[in-house]
Order: sequence, then structure tokens, then C-alpha cells
Amino acid sequence: MTQSRRTFVKILGGTAVIGAASVIGLRQCDPMPPEAVVAWTGPDGSITDPREKCLAFALLAPNPHNKQPWIADLRQADAITLSVDRTRLLPHTDPPSRQITIGCGAFLELLRMAAAAQGFRAGITYFPDGPWADGQVGDAPLARIVLSKDESISPDPLFVHVLQRQTNRGAYSEVPLSADQAGKIGAAINEPGVEFGWTAEASRLVSLRALAKRGWDIEVNTDRAFRESVDVFRITGPEILKHRDGISLHGPFIWWVSTLGFFSRETAFDEFGRGQARAQIDPQLAGTASFAWLITQNNDRLTQLAAGRAYVRGALMAAGLGLTQGPLSQVLQEFVEMAEPYQEIKTLLNVPPASTVQMFYRIGTAARATLAPRRALSDLLRT
Repeated sequence: MTQSRRTFVKILGGTAVIGAASVIGLRQCDPMPPEAVVAWTGPDGSITDPREKCLAFALLAPNPHNKQPWIADLRQADAITLSVDRTRLLPHTDPPSRQITIGCGAFLELLRMAAAAQGFRAGITYFPDGPWADGQVGDAPLARIVLSKDESISPDPLFVHVLQRQTNRGAYSEVPLSADQAGKIGAAINEPGVEFGWTAEASRLVSLRALAKRGWDIEVNTDRAFRESVDVFRITGPEILKHRDGISLHGPFIWWVSTLGFFSRETAFDEFGRGQARAQIDPQLAGTASFAWLITQNNDRLTQLAAGRAYVRGALMAAGLGLTQGPLSQVLQEFVEMAEPYQEIKTLLNVPPASTVQMFYRIGTAARATLAPRRALSDLLRT
């Protein structure tokens, strides 16, 4: 990085410039485009197909790198055939597509809830054309869902929190999760084969914060892994609106440094850019007073889908309790440079060697974060 760019960024981040920006109205410069987050207001009133209404809620599911890798084929009457878009996989940080599959489990659980809210039972058949073989993720459908009207079905009480749930990567308060809150989250998960765990114990927090930081640093320092994040940087509002996925970077500071050529996907890989990326995790971890995790004995695709259902159900209950959460997935990534932290998290969480940590995340209270963009429903549909 040139000295001029380093100096400029240092100055621009200073209080004098920020203060000047507020005077001339730049605090509102480069906001999140409303159209990019319109999905969080619920289905458009013009949608009449109950399948599309279900999908409008399902696409709000948490998913890695906000890739939104879902394809919904509606060409069979009263059915949805769900597939995974192979162009939206994460081959370097998630080579077995375990995390992608977890995101699909969350998607299907929200779809099931949305169907029940309309008085439909969602009959889900997993891998209707056969399971994925190694290296063939997305070559066959993940699920076929048939909606049938059922007067006996009741709405899931967690569904009312769908539009409030969010992944929050901001700073959390230092108020820990209580045993009562944890008990309610565990009861809401209620997924056979998935074990919910959590801690607010001071000594464990120190070790888990250090491990999360180590995993973050390894990802940033490993070119092919970091590239998967950088490639989905959506820099400033116009780019966010164009893609409506990935990792959103916007606001006055980002607008200035990108407009003047001091920040781009290319500069993210220089010494200064990587240093800024490494520092992003520090305020997230500093105030984190509670961590939580999901563990399974098995690790096949159906188990991964179950972990996704469990995660989103826990997240919905957390939202109902005024809590928020955010994954720390780096230490669970399955590439060679992450091998030691991957094993170390099992040791810290007292996980048997043959079991799998499916999710590891922060949980607590925080100011409401900016909503994550979602693609237009039409982008997911095949009709």
C-alpha cells in the first residue's frame, strides 16, 4: 500500500473529517438501498400463489456469505423442487458444502413455517432423485415440497419472529445469556440428533474468543479462502442493489475511499487491506458475553439439514427474547490451514472426536443491525 493511500485513509477516518461530513449531510451518504432489503417487509401483496408466499419467507434464511444458493422450480403443480445453484457454492472455505447445506435446512424450515401459517402442510421429500455423491452437490434436487391444505395444522409460534430475526455482526453488550433464556432457546430448537450448548463462563469465554480470532486470521491470511469473501464484497449502494447478496459495505467512509480509488477488491489483499479485515473481528469478540453451538453425532446431509432447522429455530426464539446472534464459522471451515483450530474447538467444547460442531456463534443483545440484502424472489424461481 502506498504511503499516500495509508495517510489518506488515516485522515479520512479522523474526527475532523467525520465531523465535517455530518455538517454537509454526508452521514446519510450511501445508505442501504431500500429495494435491496424489501424482502424483510414480507411477501408482496400481488403474490397469490401460496408456494411463492412460502418462498418469500424462506429466502430470509441465514446462509453462509449470504450466497442465497437456492433455486425453486415451480413447474410441477402444487409442488416446489428445491435445488442448489452450483455457481453459489464455497469450494475453498466450505469444500464439502456442509455449511451451504445447513443454510438450506434453515430455508426449508422457514418454508414449512410459512406454509403452516397459510393453512398448508408442507410434505418434504429429501433428495427425491437420489443423494448427492461427493463433488456432486447441486447435481440433483435437494428436496421436493408438496403443499396440501390441512385444516388441522396450526401456525408455528416462532413464525411471528421471521421478519425480526437477523444476523448481527456488530458489537454486543456485555450482558450474558441467562439460564432461563438458554432454556427457552433449547426448547424451541427441539431437533432430534442436534444438541444445543452455550456458555457465559468467563474462563471459557477467553479461550473461545482467542480461538475465534485465530480462525478469522487464518481465513484472511489464506488467499483462496479470503478471496471467497472478497469476491462477494458489494461495495457501495449501487453495487449492493445490483447483486442483492454477499457482504455489504456501504456508508460515508466506504463511499469516499472507494470513489477516490483507495479501496477496492484488489487493495483488500495488500498489507493494509488485510490488516483492516483482521481488525473487524476484534470489536465483535470484545464484548461478547455468551457463545452457543450446535453439535451432532452424525454428519450426513440429513443431519446437516437438521442443524439448519435447529439453528434458525433457535435464532427465531432469540429474536423473540430480544436477543441476536451471529455465526463464527471460520473455525469450522474444512480446509487444510484450518485443521488445528477445527480440532481445537472440539476440545474446548468437550465434543467427542466422532461428533461434529455444526454451528458456533455469538449470542446476546445488540443495537439493531442493518438488514442483509436479499435477491428478488423472481431470481430464485423456475416457472
